[in-house]
Amino acid sequence: MSSDEAKAKVSKRKQVRYAVGDDCRLRATILLRSSDEASANKQWSGTLMDLSPEGAHVRLSLGALAYAGERCVLTLSHGGTKLEIKGSVAHYVCSARYSVCGMRFDSLSTAEDKAYQPIFQAIVAGASLAAGPSVTESPSRHREEFRGPSHAKLVVWRDKPEGKLVGFEFTMARYAAALTTIGADMAKNKTQVHFRSAASGSAGAPLTRTQELEARWEFSLAGSNLAKAIAPDIQQLLRLVS
Repeated sequence: MSSDEAKAKVSKRKQVRYAVGDDCRLRATILLRSSDEASANKQWSGTLMDLSPEGAHVRLSLGALAYAGERCVLTLSHGGTKLEIKGSVAHYVCSARYSVCGMRFDSLSTAEDKAYQPIFQAIVAGASLAAGPSVTESPSRHREEFRGPSHAKLVVWRDKPEGKLVGFEFTMARYAAALTTIGADMAKNKTQVHFRSAASGSAGAPLTRTQELEARWEFSLAGSNLAKAIAPDIQQLLRLVS
């Protein structure tokens, strides 16, 4: 899903925010150009709370302090990918335990948006999933479906309703990941996940080595940021094999 597609869902007041869970593998630090001397020009490690096409919320320690309108730089990193995004503090709220920095991105250049989209799309693919149809396909195979925007979709199979997971297919943004048979050895399961392009008309086409690495990166990120409504056993499985 591109920034333009995401913006189509925006209300007149604000952009849609997609939650980033505490267990998500995406890491964030923020450089505050604060007028507070103790906080200024330091890289603060934070917990990313959400992302939108034009901004983010980051939870920080109480040692950090900034004010609306001040400049900042957000660094997002995952699996060897690192992206710096410049912007300004939209609002800054302090509580008894932590602070929350709401950041508004500067207008992204074409190159910056190209770098941001794989991160954003992977977050959206996992965070936006909602329960869809559930049907028993055979006496030993029950299908559950979860759908997100665009073509994002997670399908899992159990041996019976509410039973043991036996397989899954997760169509994310650019790629899809699938495991047809789930065994007891999670390390082995991880090596047996196979990938394909999610683009229409490309079913069955083999991925290049570069594409497979991109697919594994996307799965590692999307699989660690599933919506809270997804059952715990599904969340645990995808995190272990992604």
